[in-house]
Amino acid sequence: MNGSFVRRTGFGALISLLCVLFLASEGAAQQPVEISGTVTSMSTGQPLAGAAVSVVGSARTVGTNASGAYRARIRPGSWTLRVTLIGYAAVEQQVNVVAGQPATVDFQMQETVLEMGQLVVIGSRTARTAVETPVPIDVISAEQILESGHTEVNQILREIVPSFNASHQTISDGTDHVNPASLRGLGPDQTLVLVNGKRRHQSAIVHVNGTFGRGTVGIDLNSIPTSAIERIEVLRDGASAQYGSDAIAGVVNIVLKENTEDLIVTATVGATGGCLTTPDRADTGEPINLDWDCDGEQLQVGVNYGFPIGDRGFFNVTGQYLDRERTNRSGAEERDFFPGISGDAATDAELASRGLTRADLSMQTGQGAATVGSAFYNAVYPIGESAELYSFGGLTFRDGVATGFYRRPNQADRFVPEIFPSGFLPEINTDINDGSVSLGLRGARAGWDLDLSVTRGSNSFLFNINNTINASMGASSPTTFDAGTLNFRQTVGNLDAVRLIDTDGAVKSLSLVLGGEFRVENYEIEAGEDGSWQLGDGEGNFDTQPNGDPKAAGSQVFPGFQPTNEVDRTRNSISAYAGLETQVNDRFTVDVAGRFENYSDFGKRVDGKLAARLEVSPGYALRGAVSSGFRAPSLHQSWFNNVSTQFLTDPVTGAQVPQRVLTANNLSGVARAFGVPELEEETSVNLSGGITIQPAGNFSLTADVYFIDINDRIVLSSRFGSGTSEFGIQVAEILEPFSDLGVSQAQFFANAVDTETKGVDIVASYGTELGDGRLTLTAAASFTDTEVTAINVPQSMADKFTGGVLEDVESTLFNREERNRLEDALPREKVSLTARYDLRGFDALGRFTYYGKVEYKPTNEDNDETFDAKGLFDLELGYDILQGVRWAIGAQNLFNTYPDQHEVLGNRDAERFIFSRRVTQFGSNGGFYYTKLQLNL
Repeated sequence: MNGSFVRRTGFGALISLLCVLFLASEGAAQQPVEISGTVTSMSTGQPLAGAAVSVVGSARTVGTNASGAYRARIRPGSWTLRVTLIGYAAVEQQVNVVAGQPATVDFQMQETVLEMGQLVVIGSRTARTAVETPVPIDVISAEQILESGHTEVNQILREIVPSFNASHQTISDGTDHVNPASLRGLGPDQTLVLVNGKRRHQSAIVHVNGTFGRGTVGIDLNSIPTSAIERIEVLRDGASAQYGSDAIAGVVNIVLKENTEDLIVTATVGATGGCLTTPDRADTGEPINLDWDCDGEQLQVGVNYGFPIGDRGFFNVTGQYLDRERTNRSGAEERDFFPGISGDAATDAELASRGLTRADLSMQTGQGAATVGSAFYNAVYPIGESAELYSFGGLTFRDGVATGFYRRPNQADRFVPEIFPSGFLPEINTDINDGSVSLGLRGARAGWDLDLSVTRGSNSFLFNINNTINASMGASSPTTFDAGTLNFRQTVGNLDAVRLIDTDGAVKSLSLVLGGEFRVENYEIEAGEDGSWQLGDGEGNFDTQPNGDPKAAGSQVFPGFQPTNEVDRTRNSISAYAGLETQVNDRFTVDVAGRFENYSDFGKRVDGKLAARLEVSPGYALRGAVSSGFRAPSLHQSWFNNVSTQFLTDPVTGAQVPQRVLTANNLSGVARAFGVPELEEETSVNLSGGITIQPAGNFSLTADVYFIDINDRIVLSSRFGSGTSEFGIQVAEILEPFSDLGVSQAQFFANAVDTETKGVDIVASYGTELGDGRLTLTAAASFTDTEVTAINVPQSMADKFTGGVLEDVESTLFNREERNRLEDALPREKVSLTARYDLRGFDALGRFTYYGKVEYKPTNEDNDETFDAKGLFDLELGYDILQGVRWAIGAQNLFNTYPDQHEVLGNRDAERFIFSRRVTQFGSNGGFYYTKLQLNL
């Protein structure tokens, strides 16, 4: 089952059939009645375009046109109409719809100083505003996205949503190009991502290096152009019973723009402030010997335009280009470089004789470079009065450049003097292609709101290794290699149905929710060229070290995927869900949901959720939810396998030591030899409760506590080593077939740990008229703590290595540093305070963000370090220089603040790592200073 699945299942024919059903007679069902009217401003009387008119308890919404007019068709009965618009208080009217009697219902809306009343499409299948939901939802507007100053979605979310974290990684192979992200302190693969309410596909890469998120597969949010986004909705609660796998921490839904006849052009230019500060060494107080530049230059240009199609349709298209240069935060290495030459003076003299300095041999740790081009669209085509075809999607192409560890001439196993006489800094250049398309039909028929859709998404990740060698090939080695490609493809079909039930006034609204989903996933590893992985010429001829041992096989920094690594695996799942969403009255809401899911590779799963909200008095409400959840093991975690070069921390010195590591796929003979069982799904229980306070139209506060218990969490194990390690003899026997490739370590995926996560999220907003302008204040805080409560050693593994004693294998299966990644690698506290002021075409935004401390705990406790909390300031000043033309200047991290440096000499690794690459608060780029221009024509 692959890309022809949609054609072979006749899904296109199914959509055509549903079109016919929509246009056919409803038979005995009551004919809907047309309701029309206008929406105007209460203070000015002017029509309000873009307001959303909905039937409370249904999934139906229609928008107002440029004249503030709307038109909808509703079944006879007694219903409540609601109108919402950002910047205005939501309004409602009761309407009695009589068969055959069209009605006119007009609305007036009162402007507020807060962006309230925005309809959201996550957390329920019926139309609700964010303040009415029984679970917390953040809504980030297009204006907030623009004013953040960031050019990528992950960094925007980190800036605005306190419980969200993501930073660019360094010296981590493919992870340099796809940021691991976290919601509520959980892993990248425990947050579901939707686009326009439809499941987004995962990246092709699994994070296997030593960063936060190791062993996980996330979604590449940065493949979605910011210029195409109308808003981002973040559901901070478990939602597996509603959306299926991956929604343990919550859901991020990206809503694309729908505007028409507006040409919006944005351009941002900026650079980091690496040259602005020369920090002192943390351990000595002396200036660091470095040569940093004002680097990390960025240029982003985005264009968005929409075409109207009839009264209700549109075609909105976006093009965006981003060029982001790399940053360098390394010091000048304090070590010897050349064979037979030792000591700083002698090494410096040899470098000088070659016209070099130590800075020329820098590791260049920091953010990688990227060139990104994207084209996205969002379209709706009306069919009759009560249905519409819709489609959206896009393509993104990214070329990335990142580096690895510098290879020195005195490293005999990975050096060829004829090619790089002074050593070399290898590069991992990636070509990442990402594409998706959704096609669907939705509308009202026979009392049901129906939505039938199919979504196809794919991601490919090609590794081009440049400025490198296969040392075992000697002087004949190429310096560029195709190291192979990872591919992931996903096809999802959904049928969602919502029926608003007339209860004769017994409750305000009662909706029955039904639906089904099928999903087909495909994961593929394509081998690289032979020279990228083999020893010598592959026929027994290879270059040797002075001691006679063969030099390292494969391309340095990233050995290619071998033919034995190739996989092409497909699985499918089918699910059904049902629920009741009830507004008992204006004060009490109850939602119940259940979902059944069946996967072809591991079996069945049933989950449920109960959520409620009670308004105890006007403006004051309690809310809470309890749910079960799960995450299916990804195909990547089941089937990824390769041999890679990883620089592991020496347990005594703390230095980074290169090792060839085998990642064995979960169903391989190697995994069975280590006693690793087949992967099962992660399971979870999610409890949350909170309060919402909105006593007036200019103030709101929400506070929510949560508890997330996850069992059988899938992780990438610590390395089992041969040689002198505790189980070295047994490991060496298992790895003997890989000895020609220099493999001395092995790792694998396993359901190895149980965790508990506890936390609280607080968000408050206040707005007021100040002078002739408007002031908006926002405060948000997230406090979270994750604890590993158990390490689940398989009995078969204990039998293999310790005669059945489980406890004796725990620290090898999941060691102290791996535990550190789950518990301490991200800030437990994050607080932000934001102020925005608008005055007659001038606007100013200031933000202070506090990042709590992080801790680094390697296998040797003597090398433990704590990096203190930091506060960052952002500032942007904008002015409407002409009508529809806005110019702004700004700074992220205005005062160029960096994380604490390593103080332990071993962790600094001869000045290659001034800042930690294992744990992170906000990255190590320092300040980013920019100017931008927006045209709205």
